[in-house]
Amino acid sequence: MESLRWAQWAMLKSATIMKSVEPRLTVAAQFEDRCNKLAVDLRERERDVELQRLKDREAGLSVDLESAKKGLLEEKSRADKAEATLTEKEQACQELIRLTKDSVKATEDNLKEQILVLAPDFNVSLLGAWKEVVDGKIVDPPPEE
Repeated sequence: MESLRWAQWAMLKSATIMKSVEPRLTVAAQFEDRCNKLAVDLRERERDVELQRLKDREAGLSVDLESAKKGLLEEKSRADKAEATLTEKEQACQELIRLTKDSVKATEDNLKEQILVLAPDFNVSLLGAWKEVVDGKIVDPPPEE
């Protein structure tokens, strides 16, 4: 019987302890729920901050990309103008070379005619503006490399 009394006493004591701890457990459970909610809110805020940072970065990169595209188009325009100018200058050089050759040929022909006036029997076919004198002989210049 003693053991039955002891069991009853232990059960009553346990019930009393549980009754006094129950409000604390309820508060602890509420505190744990609140902490969990705060953790979820914090993660959501962190996610929102990171999302905003990424959006801002994307906007900045878009501005940089547009600026780079604009710069590239300006550089292409300058390159096209430079290429057109170069083509014009190359054509002008070709025309200058042609005119210079024509002028040299006209001068050569004029000098040959003058020599024929002074010496009608002279063989002017050996003469030429582009020919050279080598070892006392009139020769064609060596071919250009």
